[in-house]
Amino acid sequence: MTRLLLILVLAFSASAQAQTKIKFTLDWKFEGQTSFMWLGLQRGYFQKEGLDVQVDAGNGSTAAIQRIHTGAYDAGLGDTSALIEYYGNNAGDTRLQMVYLQYDEAPIAYYVMKKNNAKTIADLAGKSIAAAPFEVTRKMWPIFAHAAKIDPAATTFLSVDPSLRTNAVIKGDAFACGGFMNIPLEFAARGVSRDQITELRVSDVGVHVYGNGLMVSTKLIQENPQAVAGLVRALNRSFRESLADPDASIKALKAREPLSEEKVEMERYRLLFPAIMTSRVKENGLGAVDAATLAKQVDYVSESVKLKGKPNPDQLFNASFLPPKSERMLISK
Repeated sequence: MTRLLLILVLAFSASAQAQTKIKFTLDWKFEGQTSFMWLGLQRGYFQKEGLDVQVDAGNGSTAAIQRIHTGAYDAGLGDTSALIEYYGNNAGDTRLQMVYLQYDEAPIAYYVMKKNNAKTIADLAGKSIAAAPFEVTRKMWPIFAHAAKIDPAATTFLSVDPSLRTNAVIKGDAFACGGFMNIPLEFAARGVSRDQITELRVSDVGVHVYGNGLMVSTKLIQENPQAVAGLVRALNRSFRESLADPDASIKALKAREPLSEEKVEMERYRLLFPAIMTSRVKENGLGAVDAATLAKQVDYVSESVKLKGKPNPDQLFNASFLPPKSERMLISK
């Protein structure tokens, strides 16, 4: 019996050692929209792929890209436009690729107080917008403004920390603020209900840009493609099941972050569903990008940010690790 126990212990130890360690950075804090990572870890999907994944909170897409670029992290979540900017300004020194798309539509919009009677993005002409310098709603404003047929230069920006942008709008220091489509929760935390604000979505002016996705270091892709394939499979499975059963996903987040409020995080997640479960995703499945759409986004970012070089869309997104379409379709409820 002792000999058998020793064999089992040694076998378990060898299995544990065989797991590939992955340092994974989120794009932001531990919140509802990334609860699928905790669901996957809780259900053992990453472990079954031979991966020991350490998930850390982030501080924005640019910071996540920098973490992977420096080699401090192996993978993480970040914005497609931020990745395009990284490629455009770091020719010959690009160290990461996107391998799976989370948001088929960038979940961004501008928000104004309803009493100000703004109906469309065109109504932001000549007004002020509160935003940090690094925010996509500020960097790509010229594209959104041109699509809305207004002069982007006529609008001014008030530089504020993202945590203060809704305060600026409520106090009247700025006419609008931009950000993810779960910003209404920030207004609600300050006593402003959903029916007191107006949402002006970027997609309403006909601009289709991809949002965040899974980015992986080219070092890991080259040295351990099996680990990358496993990471994508596990994340895809976790994401699909999270969308089908968000309650379980939020409970997994709660288990990891006891101070989180389940009701708030559920609403934070649900507000982003329209950018995830689009008609395109319902037809083609999660995770993939359309080459022509990505190429257009490269044009948008190049024009807005004035990049040093224009990246090749084929460099940005590596589709070779995507599971079959049948495994990426939304789960019927």
